[in-house]
Amino acid sequence: MEESTIFEKMEQDIYKSDISEEEKQKLLKNILNLKKQKINLLITGATGCGKSSTINALFETEKAKVGVGVDPETMDIQKYELNNMVLWDSPGLGDGKEADNRHSKNIISKLMEKDANGKALIDLVLVILDGGSRDLGTSYELINQVIIPNLGPEKSKRILVAINQADMAMKGRYWDREKNCPEPKLIEFLEQKVQSVQKRIKEGTGVDVTPIYYSAGFKDEGEEQRPYNLAKLLYYIMQKTPKEKRLVYVDTVSQQEEMWKDNDDLKDYRKEIKKDFLETVSDCATEGAYTGEEIGAIFGEAGATVGRIIGGAVGTVRGVVKAVTGCYITTAICEMQNKPDDCYELTMFRKFRDEWLAEQPNGKDLIQEYYEIAPTIVNLIDKDKNRTEIYENINRQYLLPCLKLIEEQDYEECKEKYVAMVENLRKHYIS
Repeated sequence: MEESTIFEKMEQDIYKSDISEEEKQKLLKNILNLKKQKINLLITGATGCGKSSTINALFETEKAKVGVGVDPETMDIQKYELNNMVLWDSPGLGDGKEADNRHSKNIISKLMEKDANGKALIDLVLVILDGGSRDLGTSYELINQVIIPNLGPEKSKRILVAINQADMAMKGRYWDREKNCPEPKLIEFLEQKVQSVQKRIKEGTGVDVTPIYYSAGFKDEGEEQRPYNLAKLLYYIMQKTPKEKRLVYVDTVSQQEEMWKDNDDLKDYRKEIKKDFLETVSDCATEGAYTGEEIGAIFGEAGATVGRIIGGAVGTVRGVVKAVTGCYITTAICEMQNKPDDCYELTMFRKFRDEWLAEQPNGKDLIQEYYEIAPTIVNLIDKDKNRTEIYENINRQYLLPCLKLIEEQDYEECKEKYVAMVENLRKHYIS
């Protein structure tokens, strides 16, 4: 039996939810709009750069429908359909003058193509470079002369340059095979390569791109494919994908844990990807609807599905969406005061959380701890007949002083008061 898509699970959750029929219809209409969204990715690169291994690592390609030669003008471009995602696999340059001219025309033709709404069909071009090659001349020709000039007005938003085969960048030296990651000397070399590619593209086109490096991994028959920085690659792909289209990836990305586990950890890419998905659920699925409940109370199973993607469950949407979009207790107090979600207080606390606290040595642990206990605290306060008085006391004793400290940029003192608030509320309501 075929597994339900994320959209079908969301619809099922809506039907089962305890909200008014009017709100159900609003939510279902939003889901229908999300369901209609399609992602078109054009993937290109020179022969041997590892396009196939990248596609196989990222997506559940065994489920793809393959169509070759969809029209006479793009005979060399392969089309893979995975639910609402379409991958266009195009050869790069370097196959001889005649073939290069043909490939260039085919790529330009695809970039010029419009969808039913008159918008560019291709959402994003992923250009893969061979990290093991010293000669990237044909790749620069492809990027600077073929792709970027035909991307339309917002060029940097529609292209991602990724350097594959990072493990072979120095002929296989300085790669830790056991840990599946580059050693410091190779990291330095790869960073220099990223800067060099960025500079060459900027000089040739005037467009700023941010290349990344990764390894799709390679497997012979019976071997395990071990990618590196694949979660980083997907994170960058999602950052360039319109928010309303991101849920399409839920049903298409690989569910194999080993594909996602080895990364440079400059960010928690897996967590960031889940956050991007959950923002779509929060912002797009509930647009124009007022449910009177936390979103997670509605999207239970769908939220659990989102939580399981690319390894490791983060639970249901309940709580996680609040963690993304607000600060539980501050949000509850601002709602009580009829202040909007983008009010000054919430904006300042989120900025403190994301730009300062999250960067401190134990900051992420403190934030995670708060996310785990805050929903319970808020639920218990909301059930108390004196909830207004309780929230006013919390606001007066903790939040207003914290806000003043943030304004004065006394972040350490704010952090101490924040920790004291969490600990006191935990003792009172949970311990």
